Amino acid sequence: MKVKPNKIRFFSPEDNTDEAPKVTPKETSFTTSVTKTGRLAFPQKLMEGLSIDPSKPHYKVGTVNRRKGVKALYLIPTEAGDSEAFELSKTGRGYSIPLKGVLQKIGLNFQDHEYTFTINPYDYGDGISGFELVSDQQTPRSGASDASEE
Repeated sequence: MKVKPNKIRFFSPEDNTDEAPKVTPKETSFTTSVTKTGRLAFPQKLMEGLSIDPSKPHYKVGTVNRRKGVKALYLIPTEAGDSEAFELSKTGRGYSIPLKGVLQKIGLNFQDHEYTFTINPYDYGDGISGFELVSDQQTPRSGASDASEE
């Protein structure tokens, strides 16, 4: 059986070392969720892992207009005087952004369902980096009350 020359992988002297191959650490993914009170939660571990600076707590919050619900939220850092800015506030050991009204307007029933978002860095352009929060599917909250739907 003849092997084609382009299918052969040749080794280099560097490949002949006793070291185990260096495994690149898997990129840690971070998730957040919406609290029952309509706050987007940022636990301390998440803040540290994503290098979110609590001294620069102002973010624009947006989403892509879609017909069938919201798949992602975008958080873009901004300045304190920005009329569209939401403020990251200290809550317990972590932080959160109160978004009750916004979340209700986009149809998230956060009181009965838990919404989890995977957070990824997002390049907004012009040297501005923010975060893309991609929604996992909603799950019913444990112990949710059987309150009538409005």
